[in-house]
Amino acid sequence: MTDHDQAREAEPHPRSSGAVLTDRNFAPFFLGNLTSNTGNWLFNVSAAVVVFELTRSAFVVGLVSVAQFLPLVLLSPSAGAVADRVDRRRMVIFSQTFAAVAASALALASLLLGIEGLPGAWPILAAAAGIGIGNALSQPAMNSLVPGLVARRDLATAVSLTSLTYNIGRAVGPAGAGILLVTLGAEVAFLINACSFLVLIAGLLLVRARRREEEPDPAADRSVRAGVRYVRNDPTALLLLGGVAAAGFAADPAITLAPSFADLLGRGEALVAAIVSGFGVAAIPAALLSGRLQNRHGSAPIAGVGMAIMTVGSLAVAVAPWPWLVLVGFSSTGAGFVLAVTSFTTLLQLQLPDALRGRVMALWTVAFLGNRPLAAAIDGGAADLIGPRFAMGIAITVSLLGALIAMRLARPRGAPAP
Repeated sequence: MTDHDQAREAEPHPRSSGAVLTDRNFAPFFLGNLTSNTGNWLFNVSAAVVVFELTRSAFVVGLVSVAQFLPLVLLSPSAGAVADRVDRRRMVIFSQTFAAVAASALALASLLLGIEGLPGAWPILAAAAGIGIGNALSQPAMNSLVPGLVARRDLATAVSLTSLTYNIGRAVGPAGAGILLVTLGAEVAFLINACSFLVLIAGLLLVRARRREEEPDPAADRSVRAGVRYVRNDPTALLLLGGVAAAGFAADPAITLAPSFADLLGRGEALVAAIVSGFGVAAIPAALLSGRLQNRHGSAPIAGVGMAIMTVGSLAVAVAPWPWLVLVGFSSTGAGFVLAVTSFTTLLQLQLPDALRGRVMALWTVAFLGNRPLAAAIDGGAADLIGPRFAMGIAITVSLLGALIAMRLARPRGAPAP
C-alpha cells in the first residue's frame, strides 16, 4: 500500500463528493466512465432514430436493445465468476477494447457508405451486439472494481457518483444525438461513440485499485452457482435485485417507445432526443440528492419513493395529449429511476463479501440491464399491436411491483405484513 493510500485509510470520516472526485484513482475512472456512458447514450438514441427511419417499426427499434443487452443475460454470470479470480481492471480494459472495435466498425461503414448506403438495419444490430458483448464481459468487473478504488467509508459516495456518470451520460448523450442528427448526421454520432471507449480505456490505465479486502480462497467454490446460492439464501439480496430489475424494466419505454410517441404526436427526431435527454437531466439532481436522502430517511424508503415517482410519471405519459406533458412524464420517471436504483444498489454493495462481489454484481447486471431485451421486445411489440399509450400500462404495473418490494425492505424484520 502506498503512503497516499495509508493516509487515505487513516482519515476518520467519509470524504465529501468533491474529495472523492479528485482522488487520483477514482477521478480517471469517473471521467472515463462518464465519457463512455455519454457515448453509449449517443449511440442508443442515434441507433433508435436511424432504425425507425429505415423500418418504421417500434419492434425493430426494440431489437437494437435486444442485440445490445441480451449478451448481458448470457455472458455476465460467467464474467462475474472470472472477475472474482483475475485482475478486474485488466478485465474491463480487455472487454471495452472489444466493444470499441465493434463501435468503430459501424462508424467506419457509415462514414464510407452513408446511412442510406447501409444494407438495412442489420449493421446497426450487429454493432449493438458487439458493444453488448463487450459490456457483458466488463460490467461485473467494473461494478466490483469500485470498492477497490476508494476506502470502504467512501463506498456509498463512490456508488452514487458512479451512478451519476450513467445519468449525466443519459442527459448529455441524447441531447448531443439530437443536435448531431439534424446537423452532421448519424455517421458522426457513431464515430464519437467509438472514440468514447478509448477515453474509458485510458482512464482505466491510469488507476491503481487497492488490494482486495479478502484474498481469494483457493479451496472456495469459484463457480457461478456460488453467487446464485448466496442470493438465494439471502432474502434481502434477492429483494434488492428484484427492485433493481423492476426499475430497469420500467425505464425502458423512454428509449423503445420514444420514437413511437414522437410519431404519434406528429413530432420528429428532436422530440425523441428531448424525451431521452429529459429522463437523464431530471436524474442528475436526483443522483446528487440521493445519498443525503438515504442518510436522513433510509435507503429502502427512498427506493419506494423513486418507484412511486416512476409510476406517476409513466401514467402521465400514457394519457398525455401534448408533447410537453410526455416530456414531463418521462423526465419524472428519470428522477424516480435514479432514486430507486441508487438506493437498491447501495444497500446491496454494502452487504456483499468481496470474494463473491463479482458474481453477485453479475446478477445485478442481469437484473438491471439484462432484462432490457425482454422489456424492449415486450414494449415495442405491444406498441405495434395496441399503440404506445396502452403499452405504457406495462411500465406502470412493473413500477408498482418495485414500490411493493421497497415497502417490504423498509418493514422491520419480523413485522407483520400490512
